[in-house]
Amino acid sequence: MINFISKYKRVLIISGILLALIVGYFTYAKPTSTKSELPTTIAKVIKTDLRIAFAVDGKLTVDTYEPGFSVSGKVTKVLVKEGDKVKRGQWLALLDTQESQKNLEKALRDYSKERNDFDQDIQVTYADKIITDTFKRILEKNQWDLDKAVLDVELKDLALQQSRALSPTEGIVAEISIKEGDIVSTQNQTPIMKVVKPDVLSFIAYGEEDDVLKISPEQLVTITLEAYDKEQFTAKLIFVSPLSTVDSNGISSYKVTATIENPDKLKLMDGMEGSISFITKEIKGVLAIPNKAVKRDGNQTYVLVQDNKGVGLKTLIETGFTDGKNVEVTSGLTIGQEVILN
Repeated sequence: MINFISKYKRVLIISGILLALIVGYFTYAKPTSTKSELPTTIAKVIKTDLRIAFAVDGKLTVDTYEPGFSVSGKVTKVLVKEGDKVKRGQWLALLDTQESQKNLEKALRDYSKERNDFDQDIQVTYADKIITDTFKRILEKNQWDLDKAVLDVELKDLALQQSRALSPTEGIVAEISIKEGDIVSTQNQTPIMKVVKPDVLSFIAYGEEDDVLKISPEQLVTITLEAYDKEQFTAKLIFVSPLSTVDSNGISSYKVTATIENPDKLKLMDGMEGSISFITKEIKGVLAIPNKAVKRDGNQTYVLVQDNKGVGLKTLIETGFTDGKNVEVTSGLTIGQEVILN
């Protein structure tokens, strides 16, 4: 009986081992499928604009003006504060005009005297009806003295006018560096204040010679800014400098300037970084797909169009212009179709 039970246990153990081997074989020795397990990547046929362009890095700059005085003196009044809107020709600050006023009054008195002397000499000379060489020299000197007096009056009047600092443009006062009581001098070139025009900004970039040679005056340009997730803004090319700037490595670059309007919905500020793109070729409103969706078989160009069951159907197409990433489809597809990329 004991021998029977032992044999029965051995049979069960052997049967278990065989069953495990069979299960393991079918589990781990199952042939591997040759079908790719990668998910299918698709893209839709869209209508878009395609362009070829190259870009140069640069920064926004606000148009800045620096009004000042043309004469030296003491500041008696600052008529604006930072943030004020000003008009062209508006008074911004005044110098002490007492000395200038006195100088003008003296010049006017001198002029009156010279005029009176000149008129009297003319009357005497013509009354005698004989003009000698001596009288000619007297008349010439009187004329010179009168002209000098007139010029002196004009200069003193100009000095009085230049005791006022005027705004050279319509804009906003961005910075003031003087206060009442300060002494300003024509020998000091530090600006007394800065007026900016925030509505129109310039974008300044420096391009290397290979890039600059591709630029033409009528070329379309766009600006992208880092602060606005590289949103594109239409710009106008203004100037490409013929003078080079050489860096420490001896590489020459050329200043490129474009203007960009400041939309109300955005806040474009001086110093914002970005890049300016020069469009060398562009087509608008075409059907396009990614380049990597396009396949070739001999002379045939085709794509795999995904049907409603997820199957890729070979579809012949014709292509046109490409920007390097996307390609124009001139025939074979319609907008909204889905093409397989892998």
